[in-house]
Amino acid sequence: MVVVEYILDPQDKPRSYHPKTVPLYITDGGYFKNDDGSEKMIGIGKEGNVPDSLTTFTLEELQTRQRAIHANFPMVKESADKTKDRDDVELTDDEVNAVVEAWWNARS
Repeated sequence: MVVVEYILDPQDKPRSYHPKTVPLYITDGGYFKNDDGSEKMIGIGKEGNVPDSLTTFTLEELQTRQRAIHANFPMVKESADKTKDRDDVELTDDEVNAVVEAWWNARS
């Protein structure tokens, strides 16, 4: 399994207004999008077809990426305490790691 960070391909020119598509080398994608405007997300690449220019990840590297994104754009879960004004609470770093590990294990 090759886990990569990628962006969607535009139909004709970079940054056009036309619909974007999943690159052909991605078999399962659209996960853990970075909300910083870079449009980068995580997917599973086809062995032998992934461009060398892409960033690949081990489980630990992917967890590190997600914790860094989580610091700026927190992942949340629904609160068990319904008396709060907000229904969701931020995940802890350990919970972020667990979410990423569960995602990883479901695909390996």
